[in-house]
Amino acid sequence: PQPPDVLPNALTATSANLTWSCPLEKNYTVISYSVNVTQDNPNSVDAECVHGQNLSYYFTVPGYQRYLHLMSMLLVPFTSYSFAVLVKTTEGEGKPSTPRSFTTLQAPPTSPLNISASVLSYSSLLVSWSPPTCSNGKILGYTVTYTPSRGI
Repeated sequence: PQPPDVLPNALTATSANLTWSCPLEKNYTVISYSVNVTQDNPNSVDAECVHGQNLSYYFTVPGYQRYLHLMSMLLVPFTSYSFAVLVKTTEGEGKPSTPRSFTTLQAPPTSPLNISASVLSYSSLLVSWSPPTCSNGKILGYTVTYTPSRGI
């Protein structure tokens, strides 16, 4: 059998729909599909952000089904993945599809670390922090809020 055509679609920061179609050939019956999902650049994601997720997943999908919905426990926000599908038929295994990439959407970052403030003068403070462990996307800026306290 010919390799399937595959189409990924990231839905959220931690979910995606993967769909595929096979050229119609009448000389075999599709038994199942093997779906491989792999994180494209595992070194680009902090180990603390992965929360124990694997870097590669293999799924077997029944022959009548041509989609796979991946949910939150498997995917990391703002991370690139590739997926490929191989068809298993009554005539044997086909060639795997050409891998297609998708990137999960961004999510809010974790909190900044090591926040500290020092008084510089009567009217100024120095506030500093370290970036969050998991950016979960592009950090565009930080918002610092301040509430004055009333002296007694």
